[in-house]
Parts: sequence; C-alpha cells; structure tokens
Amino acid sequence: MRPSVPPQHSPVSRRTRSRRACPRRSPLKLLRMIVTRSAPGTAGTNGPVSGPNGPVPERVSAASLKLSGGNMSTQSQFAPPLRPGASIPVSTAGILPTDAATAIREHLAPIVGPWAAHSRVRLTRLAEPGLRRPLVAQVDVQLTAGRRVRAQVAAATMSDAVGFLASRTIEQLQVFPTALAECLRERFTTAPPPSPPELLPPSVRRIVRRKLCRPAAMTVADAIVILEAMDYRFHLFREKYSRQDSMVVRTSPGRYRIIQPRPNPIGLEITSPPITLAAAERRSLADATAKLDLTGAPVDIFTDKSTGRLHALYARYDGHYGLLGCDATIRPGFRRAAGDRLAGPGPS
Repeated sequence: MRPSVPPQHSPVSRRTRSRRACPRRSPLKLLRMIVTRSAPGTAGTNGPVSGPNGPVPERVSAASLKLSGGNMSTQSQFAPPLRPGASIPVSTAGILPTDAATAIREHLAPIVGPWAAHSRVRLTRLAEPGLRRPLVAQVDVQLTAGRRVRAQVAAATMSDAVGFLASRTIEQLQVFPTALAECLRERFTTAPPPSPPELLPPSVRRIVRRKLCRPAAMTVADAIVILEAMDYRFHLFREKYSRQDSMVVRTSPGRYRIIQPRPNPIGLEITSPPITLAAAERRSLADATAKLDLTGAPVDIFTDKSTGRLHALYARYDGHYGLLGCDATIRPGFRRAAGDRLAGPGPS
C-alpha cells in the first residue's frame, strides 16, 4: 500500500497573508469592531491571552508608556497591566437600566486597556424634570506618574450615553497619545467639545454647590494641559510668575483666554497655542446670577467687589448653578436669609 501524500496547497505570498490577517478598515468600522467585539477575558488586543496553563496577563512595555508633552519618563513608574478578570468600577445613581454598568464596561475596557483597573466611572440619572439630557456619565482614568484623564458627557438615552462616553474617552486620551491603544492613535478624528449643560427656567435655578478652592501655583502651559486632560470648561489656578488668581478658558479649538483681576502678561509666552489676556469684570454674586438668568450663558467669570478675588458662576448638568472661588471668598457654613435663592452650600 502506498503511503498517503498530504494535499499540496497553493503557495501564498507573505504580502497576501499579511493582507488577510490585517484587512484595512475605516476608523469608524475599527472603533465599532473594538468596542463591540472585544470583551474582557477574550483573546484580543486588550484582553488576556489563553495559554497552556491558563490565561496569560498582558505585558506593557515601559517604553510605550512614556507620556508626550513632558520631560518625565515613566520607565520606572507605570501602571500595572490589566489583571485577568479586572473590571472597571462603575457607580450608579438614579433610575437606570439593569445592564447599564455592564454596557459601560464592555465599551470602555478595550479603549482604556491596561488602565481599566485604575479607572472609575460614574453614571447618574438626574431627577430634575424638564431636562432633555438627564443622563450624565463621567470616566476618570488614572495614568502614569500621577497624570489623570477625565471625560464627561450628557445624553438623552442610555445608548447615546455609552456611545458618547466611549468617543469622548478616545478624544481625551489623545492628550497623552501613548496612553491610547495603538490601533486608535492618529485614526480617530477629533470632534468639537460637548455642548454646555442646559439650564432650568430662571425661576427655579439656584446655587446648589459652592466649592472652596486654594488655587495651585503653575504656569499657563501647565494649566492648559490640565484643562484639556480633565475635560474642564475652565480651570482656576494661581499664575506662577504674576502670582495672581487666574482662570483659563477655551475660546475655540486650540485657542485660550486667560482671565485675571489685574491682567499681567509676565507669565505669558508668545508661542503656540494662541493666548489672549483679559480682565475679569467686578460685580457681586447677585449681579452675576442675574446676568446668567438673563443671558443663559454657561459660565460667568468675575471679580468679587468686596474681596477682589476671582469667581466662576457656572451651569451644572442638573440645570442649576455652581460657584467656584478661592478660600478667602467662600467661607464654610456661609448662609443667607431663609428663602433667598443664593442659599448656602448644597449637595455636590
């Protein structure tokens, strides 16, 4: 009996095999594939790989964790890789679908990758009636060397909240490109910042939060990095050289405005990005509230008449106001007369 001869396969070039293994996909299809098909515990780009003795954890090279935009190397300080079975902690508040936390984890796990165990997600359904976007989702990712990235979105439905949060997280991680999955770098087009919170009718608006803040001393460049990484609409800091309370605001993509009680250009460099310097108008808190009631603007930055310190009265996602100021201007336990709309500190 003649021995059987294995069938001969037609030769396939290395280039053809490479195309079959890694087909070209558009950025939108790539994002959908990663978000919908990658899940914790499966073999893939961001999941543990199964070996002969069980799941094998990923290894993240220290060189790939070097953050851009700074001089600090993370060769000795980096977040440990995603452990097998690790999931993103999700806290919820309000009436939400039972699978809301699971949907958030499945969409964000392939995006944050090795930093999933160092991320926190907060999902809230606001109880105020009349809001068109009652769902607010926020993710906070702790990166290397104490760096953080935050993303926050508001949506009308749960599916929109999950999709908006995933897209916004990718955009925010682009502040530190090496923290983003390699397949998403330079392939995702940036979108404009989310629309500001909607306000309730002026007759029912009130200040529900007063935050006591001691501004940290830093340069304008450092303040802009924090503004972008933390997804803030404005950022209060103490300018390092002029030693003034300052507020940085994004006027348009890549353009910023520095607001100070007494504008001093000593700390501004004539470099990119374009920065303008402006003076904060002097007014009282009651005048600032009346201005927002009339104009419906998302924020009013002003200098308090009595103290000369910088304030920011801003719109919150629950439709009310929040007040941010320095420790010399907002005193703990401060209360006004009963029935006044500017009542003291409220829930955060």
